[in-house]
Amino acid sequence: MKYTLDTDFSALNGPKAGNWLRNFRDMTESAFAGRDNQTCLLGNLLVTELCVHTLRQGLEEEGLPFPTIIQQSLDLLWDYLKEQSMSADVQNFANDLYACILEHDVGEDLTDSQMAFYKEHLGNRKRSTYEWAILCKIGTLLMKWTAIHGGRLDFKEFEACEQIDFTGVSEWLDFFPDVCIDLTNTPCPSNGARDVLQALELVYQTPLFRQLVRLIQDTLKAALSATPEQYKSLREEYQKHGILPDEHTVNLIQF
Repeated sequence: MKYTLDTDFSALNGPKAGNWLRNFRDMTESAFAGRDNQTCLLGNLLVTELCVHTLRQGLEEEGLPFPTIIQQSLDLLWDYLKEQSMSADVQNFANDLYACILEHDVGEDLTDSQMAFYKEHLGNRKRSTYEWAILCKIGTLLMKWTAIHGGRLDFKEFEACEQIDFTGVSEWLDFFPDVCIDLTNTPCPSNGARDVLQALELVYQTPLFRQLVRLIQDTLKAALSATPEQYKSLREEYQKHGILPDEHTVNLIQF
């Protein structure tokens, strides 16, 4: 069976659902083949807005401020969606943000200027795994956009970047099944591979996870059919909806 972005995920059983998810990035990039980087970035941004809305709700319920750096970074990406160049300040911002993400993820040392950036934008409180995942997706998109438009790069892994891909969206579909094991109280007796795989096969068949997959599919298809004149209204629409139902927001940001 050939899977595509249009495949009805809810009709797939556990093993077939897992196979669809493993092929998600390839099938999505196939669906976007021949489209320009603006369209590909739009798809990434709309999915990100769904994730950010859920973070915002969870933080509000916990009485925590929404991180300015996430809003600022998203605004930059939307502002530059139609641009062919990036200012020096934005290039510096992208590189400093990515350096801070690497410091968090792998313990990369920061320069004095990068540490100052970290303290200004990220050093005011402890952040959840979910919040860092959002920062990673946004920071990576900023670096890819910088590379595509010939900006300054402090990180060699972006030097060959010519196309916005869907790695980040695919990573969300690796992240959320583990979250949904907890949110749906799916039995998982241990962290052993067999127990986890069995739990995941059950999660793939839950209404919660199927709803999430369908939402991402519909979001990407909305990006595929959008014109530049619709970008603003699409952002406004997707800012109103979360990646998960409201009742799960607090549990998600505590994951």
